[in-house]
Amino acid sequence: MKIGILTFHCAHNYGAVLQAYALQHYLLSLGHDVEIIDYRPEYLLRPYRLNITWRRFFSKKPLKCVQKFFGELFCFLPVRCIRYSKFNRFIAHRLQLSRRVQGTHIPAGYDVYVVGSDQIWNPNITEGIDGVYFARFGFEKGRRKYVSYAASMEAVALSESDKARYSLLLRGLDSISVREKVLVDLLQPLTDKKIELVLDPTLLVDADVWNRLSLCPFPHRRYVLVYAVRGNDAILDMAGRMARQLGVGVLNLTAWVTEQRNKYQTASPEEFLGAIRHAELVLTTSFHGTVFSVLFNRPFYTVKLGAGNDSRSESLLEMLDLKQRMIPLTATDIHPDRSVDWEMVNGCLHEYRQKSRAFLQSALGSGE
Repeated sequence: MKIGILTFHCAHNYGAVLQAYALQHYLLSLGHDVEIIDYRPEYLLRPYRLNITWRRFFSKKPLKCVQKFFGELFCFLPVRCIRYSKFNRFIAHRLQLSRRVQGTHIPAGYDVYVVGSDQIWNPNITEGIDGVYFARFGFEKGRRKYVSYAASMEAVALSESDKARYSLLLRGLDSISVREKVLVDLLQPLTDKKIELVLDPTLLVDADVWNRLSLCPFPHRRYVLVYAVRGNDAILDMAGRMARQLGVGVLNLTAWVTEQRNKYQTASPEEFLGAIRHAELVLTTSFHGTVFSVLFNRPFYTVKLGAGNDSRSESLLEMLDLKQRMIPLTATDIHPDRSVDWEMVNGCLHEYRQKSRAFLQSALGSGE
């Protein structure tokens, strides 16, 4: 069976490329012919381009403008180039891509189209709803199958017009699954098809897949790893306190290149995995930071930011009976407790993994 995947594979974001890799890997393991359809909308490419933004150098003081320019040229830009190159190398060599799609002209040569995972239904990212991720293509549907796997969006209340639109869009999918329980509750009233709750693709494959892929960036260093998608001094303070109690250092791995120093900003996706795998403790605000801490059985805390940004991690931690590993940003009395019942967690994860695999196999009409 020939399967085409549509997801955020071209975003220079650790979670995005690794979930694309995982879904592809699992479908290949079932014996299918699998490609990631190389659809690269402008809204995904724009945030990661290497263009120099002249607004960054603006200042009322000419000397300050000159300092900013040379800082960009000799410090900031080289770091961005290294990171850009590493992500492009991963995308080109680790993912099996189709020919580059022109505009929204999705090719018609697949038996099954799988849309997802990642936040493909989040209109804040896709600059309005992108019909491609609801399998709205420019050809007759025919006898092909159209499946969403672990699709995600920010869990928000929908207006009546939004409900009508999503109801129409969901009709184009034969099988529907999402990544968060709150999203099941939000969308189920809009369709007569059952919406299944499944794991993110990174959890669909065994930890051995990630062990083989990971590279240890600092083999002789012991550290508390901070991976915060949104930088926050309170998280760094928390990490510093825990690191002192453990007698180790702090490694601050960033999701974006910033102008601030003393940050690990050039990690490849493989090195990102290695940084988590070899950490003494992980402190993260990221869903995928939480995911890989679980997969590598590394003690961790997920820091709750509030404002609706935590639903993905909350859903996962609730599934795995790990709600106690989510802590508030204002916590000052949390000690670096590294005692997690990983046997229980791994057993629970195995059950959900089997259910998620069963959904996908049923949607494809195949058995493992």
